[in-house]
Amino acid sequence: MEFWIWLSNALGPGSPRVNDVVACFETAEHFYAEKKNGFRQIDFLTQAEKKKLCDASLSDALRLKEKTLDHGYRILTPDQKEYPNRLRNIYAMPAVLYVDGELEGMDQNVAVAIVGARKCSDYGRTVAAQLGFQLARMGAVVVTGMARGIDGAAHEAALRAGGSTVAVLGCGLDIVYPPEHTAIRREIPKRGAVISEFALGEKPEGFHFPIRNRLMSALSLGVVVVEGELTSGSLITANYALEQGKDVFAVPGSVLSGLSKGPFRLLQAGAIPVSCANDILEEYRYRYAAKIDWRQDSALQIQPVAPEKKAPVRQDPAPVVLIREKRPLPADADAGVREIYEVLSEIPVNVDEIVARTQKNPAEVLTALSELEIMGFVSANAGKRFCIS
Repeated sequence: MEFWIWLSNALGPGSPRVNDVVACFETAEHFYAEKKNGFRQIDFLTQAEKKKLCDASLSDALRLKEKTLDHGYRILTPDQKEYPNRLRNIYAMPAVLYVDGELEGMDQNVAVAIVGARKCSDYGRTVAAQLGFQLARMGAVVVTGMARGIDGAAHEAALRAGGSTVAVLGCGLDIVYPPEHTAIRREIPKRGAVISEFALGEKPEGFHFPIRNRLMSALSLGVVVVEGELTSGSLITANYALEQGKDVFAVPGSVLSGLSKGPFRLLQAGAIPVSCANDILEEYRYRYAAKIDWRQDSALQIQPVAPEKKAPVRQDPAPVVLIREKRPLPADADAGVREIYEVLSEIPVNVDEIVARTQKNPAEVLTALSELEIMGFVSANAGKRFCIS
């Protein structure tokens, strides 16, 4: 277990190298044995990654393991049978999953992710509550991120229905964010699980959330976007769902509202329109017949939900997740640099993917990315993944 923690500490959550390690070595312990040779024979590692792995301490990983277990949390790694298979088959599978609660049977469950705006409308909050309540009552697991707005409404409604819900965090399990969700955080492990690939003490940094979003979609059969702007994190989760071959659903909203732009764009692209849980579960009626309780259907009504209460504490000066607009490059920017910049968005992508999209030489791509990073237009993330700044 400590070897997987060492690997995660060295390369950071969201690194695609975990897939390579599993494919070539099966376990992190076998991979760790290459440290004595400085990982010189490992072709899939960059020099920077080799240095990080050599510098990372196994004793630090052992201390983190003990601290996590002392808190009463569990640690799942890819060599354990309890590790969800739905996570084994994605790009950048997590090396470590810290768990408070129970994930057993997740691969057999009808899990549905509900995502949307933090600063949602009353309409969005009511719809999220309705869907969370209906899905939970009918036997589905509601997956979301415990953020303000849509996430919180879906979690709370699923708990109110007596169902199961899973929260995927962008911080360590020992940090409650936002603080007004303390009660939800306490209740979720009793009916499901709170999970994270970030170690204890990791704060909710902005770049953590796109990384965690891929796990929300991976654990689910489909993702429902309730509200969100075109540049919102909800669209990032929907894009991950498409990459992973999952279903994408969208709730129609007012064409006069900016919060409807994200779902409307998804509907234009072929997302499945949603007005109630039936629209979602109908997609899984036959594949998961034993998991869906259709007898609950006729009794379910929209669950009214009051506006979200604000905690009597000082609010953060700015949102944790900064929604970034794509800035235009200077007029004199090189054409090759401009072409690479065009394929980048808020969603961090690996260099290999950029090479595939642009059909350019890897060295040319790396040079252009370095230039864009120096100019302040691009940010580098864990696992040599790049996104707009």
